[in-house]
Amino acid sequence: MEAKRLNLEEKTFEANGRIYHPTATMSIDRFIEFERLQAHVGFGIDFKNIYEKLGKAYDHMNKNKLADAAVIIHNLANGIGENLEKREHPILKMCALFINREDENAGILDEDLMEAKIEDWKAEGYAMQDFFQLAFNFVDGFIPAYNEIIQNISEEAEKVLSSTGKSES
Repeated sequence: MEAKRLNLEEKTFEANGRIYHPTATMSIDRFIEFERLQAHVGFGIDFKNIYEKLGKAYDHMNKNKLADAAVIIHNLANGIGENLEKREHPILKMCALFINREDENAGILDEDLMEAKIEDWKAEGYAMQDFFQLAFNFVDGFIPAYNEIIQNISEEAEKVLSSTGKSES
């Protein structure tokens, strides 16, 4: 049996007997959670890990260990594109911030309700691709940033490898 598709043109959809509607606005509490989830969705790791990895790369650069820094940055960039299909939880949590039940108080951040909404979507059998599309549309500039980051990091890694006499194979 094929997964059910969301009609992204419609203003509402039904899941597990409940009516849901996406909205472009969210409360302050939900926005704070959204910001936290953005990095996790975009990079596949949370903000703390990104910060630590970039800090290590910076330290390597200060010690003139450019190849070590390039490896860390390269691995971080690869994390953006790897395992997208395994990022279900942060993607769905992000969607739960701006997809509300018909009778939901959208001003409140309720972790239990977020999980219940996700369970409704799973029970209804919706395709994950639609939630990826919704989330990435809400992660401001994700697609252009993804493409630019990959290009820039590839160019920088090649420069570092060229300066050390090594080349990518």
